[in-house]
Amino acid sequence: MSESAKAFTDRLRRCEALRKEESRFYKHPILCIAAAGGSGNGLITCLASMERWVDHIRAKKFDFFGIHRWNKEYKLPAIRAAGETLAKSL
Repeated sequence: MSESAKAFTDRLRRCEALRKEESRFYKHPILCIAAAGGSGNGLITCLASMERWVDHIRAKKFDFFGIHRWNKEYKLPAIRAAGETLAKSL
């Protein structure tokens, strides 16, 4: 996860985690997308960090995607479909 994304999620986690059921994210579906550059080696670590973040803010895990240059061609349509499905479910 990039330094700025990590700082953002850490701050948001601190603000929302203590609010419990009053959190803006409580039981709301979250779609997480990790886009890795270079070798793509940080993809799994980033997704794991995102999963912990979703747990801490007590949101609902809708779906998680890891995308890099080798799977981009078939992942982009799947991500788009997941986003459309998430929007329709709201």
